[in-house]
Amino acid sequence: MIMKTKIFSAITVIGCCLLAIGCSDDFLDDMTVYGSFSEDKVYSSYAGALDRVNTLYRELLPQACQGSGNGSNGQNTYTSTGSPEVWSKSSLEYGGFTDFTNPDQELDYTNVTDYFYVINKSDSPWGNIRNANDIIEHIENSDKFTEEEKNKLLGQAYFFRAYRYWSLVKLYGGVPIIDHPQDPIIGDGDGSDKIVPRSSAKDCIQFICNDLQKAADMLPKSWGSADYGRITAGAAAALKGQVELFYASPLFNRVDEASRWETAYQTNKKALELLNEGGVGLAYSANGGTQNALNWAKMFLANDGSDGSVGETVLATLYNNRDKVETANYDKWNYWEHNLRPVNANGNGGLHPTAEMVDLFPMADGLQPGKSSIPYDRLCFWLNRDPRFYRTFAFPGVEWKFDTNGNDLNSYDDVGKKYVYAYFPHQYSGSGTNYQLWSYTWYASQDDADRMSSTSNGYTADLMAQKNSAVYIRKRSDDGALSASPLYRFSVSASTPKGFQQSAAPLIWMRYAEVLLDYAEAAAGANHLDEALQALQQIRARVGYTAEKNYGLPTDLTTREKMLAAVLYERQIELAYEGKAFDDVRRWMLFDGGTETFDGEPTTWHLTGFGGNTCTYLGVTPLNGQRRHEIVIYTRSLGDQKNDADPVLEKRPKALTLTEGLTYDDDAEEYGSNEAMNLADFYTAYLKRKDVNVDTNDDTKGIKFLPQYYFIGFKQSAMQTNPTLLQTVGWHDYSHGQAGTFDPLQ
Repeated sequence: MIMKTKIFSAITVIGCCLLAIGCSDDFLDDMTVYGSFSEDKVYSSYAGALDRVNTLYRELLPQACQGSGNGSNGQNTYTSTGSPEVWSKSSLEYGGFTDFTNPDQELDYTNVTDYFYVINKSDSPWGNIRNANDIIEHIENSDKFTEEEKNKLLGQAYFFRAYRYWSLVKLYGGVPIIDHPQDPIIGDGDGSDKIVPRSSAKDCIQFICNDLQKAADMLPKSWGSADYGRITAGAAAALKGQVELFYASPLFNRVDEASRWETAYQTNKKALELLNEGGVGLAYSANGGTQNALNWAKMFLANDGSDGSVGETVLATLYNNRDKVETANYDKWNYWEHNLRPVNANGNGGLHPTAEMVDLFPMADGLQPGKSSIPYDRLCFWLNRDPRFYRTFAFPGVEWKFDTNGNDLNSYDDVGKKYVYAYFPHQYSGSGTNYQLWSYTWYASQDDADRMSSTSNGYTADLMAQKNSAVYIRKRSDDGALSASPLYRFSVSASTPKGFQQSAAPLIWMRYAEVLLDYAEAAAGANHLDEALQALQQIRARVGYTAEKNYGLPTDLTTREKMLAAVLYERQIELAYEGKAFDDVRRWMLFDGGTETFDGEPTTWHLTGFGGNTCTYLGVTPLNGQRRHEIVIYTRSLGDQKNDADPVLEKRPKALTLTEGLTYDDDAEEYGSNEAMNLADFYTAYLKRKDVNVDTNDDTKGIKFLPQYYFIGFKQSAMQTNPTLLQTVGWHDYSHGQAGTFDPLQ
């Protein structure tokens, strides 16, 4: 596991800065909005220039538990990282309609979120880009640095400029390209030279890839331990490969141009080589966890494999668990663990997956339910599943340990209230080391039991109030079974911090397995099917699948479309709840398969490749029209309407530790362990399952993502600020009083 001291010493921050390693207090005092610092002072030494580069980390690294904002609070809150925000909820991962999927609302230039955010502030996209441009211009023209110092500084600045541009281009298509710091003061001129029109998406992609190639050429393959978390050559190449894969995908590549796939394939292949040379690879590749993916789960908390294997991290946001102080807040906490944990563990209530995601995960033979020879028991859905299932989800009857930091959870505060109200003395000790999740529900009336509303009355076991959802997301949890030294500092305080808030767990927002899957997809798209298959086999082998059983993969991956479908399915499983789902759905146009049109749609938007329908091509169901559900596990018998009236409390078996055999042995005609058999018998005898609609209580309404949303339009304010900013086709152009004319595909 990562040493706490390494995380803490690596992070010296301004406010809630993330990676400003080695910043001086004087510089932090001086650093304000761009243009208000002393350029002579900042760029006069490597240390000063590095401090300037470090502000890009602060502003642009993705934040855990964010993704719905536009970055207007000074940090990157627009990148999905797996929380239930607008991007993840526009996929199968979470329920609840968003602006993009709501069938009762149509977005236009007045109500669409402004991710373009045209404003002269350092925390706007254009402020971020100006900061990067300022760094690049001053360092390129300076004679105060060695060539090695210049390369390190410039490489990081080029990476972040490209990353910020990419966040805009993948949403809007072409945007204005500004590659130098403009003077915000117009002076005596009319300022027309400051108004930059949109460039084509093709030119923007080329600009981004050029920056990333420069970064890959300039940056080291690895940094010393004191600089862990900085951008490397491999990380820059990996992002370039991801951009090129996006550009090869149907969203940008409606005609299925083969050269784009080949380009993405070559770049991702090179990225893997650079990462390997920098000591990054598939962590725990030989022992990820045959049965329960134990080590696979550890990699989200570690720089390196605790068994001495390589680390998986390509790009990460680092956190600490320092105390908040009034004079200078150098704390930066990751709230993911707090959000995952149930209320009776002193968490924030938990995050809940859709039933569709739970049912999607492979069976123990590696094949999808319905395509596997193993029957799928919808009630005992946890039996016979892929090892990663058990580290992605938590379900009724499983341990989920935590460290209470010496606090007795059965003790009382000054007013006589138990700190964590759900613990029954006869069931638990006052420690989280034997915490068991029993998230089933009981109802007082049969009408409530039969009701399919997500808001139906009911009482969830162990005083979890009316948290009816039975399944919790466990992905990236700092689980007590993984390590005896958690990265959070648990608290029972009624005020901040409480529970698991004060956590230093890193946010790994790109890891080696994702790059390997990017490579596999690009290889499949470029018809290098053998190489795509080998990459999938590596992913599967880590969690225990073997060659003699074809690594749990279908045996008919002999065509391009079947191989692409297999890679995309593997992405859904391996990268679940890591913020990748919406991008994958959107770039493959899986809301409608690319078949729906809008008034005035250009011919360039017509999907002529991929058989004219990406959903049919891949053999998947379009998301449009689908409704998402959450699993409720409830007792067959009714109970009283009070928290301590659990009708099956005394019937519970021992909760699973996940070290037991969890598969059914057909030859022996028994489960792999008595514990699994006992829990399955408990479910069968005393519990039932229902899937409640969590999009809306109206079962006639499903996801509705309109075709013009594949590239969103500008909000009115952006067009007013820049009258040359032509609106995207399918959206109204406020400045010119007509339908949009800018085609992102030209």
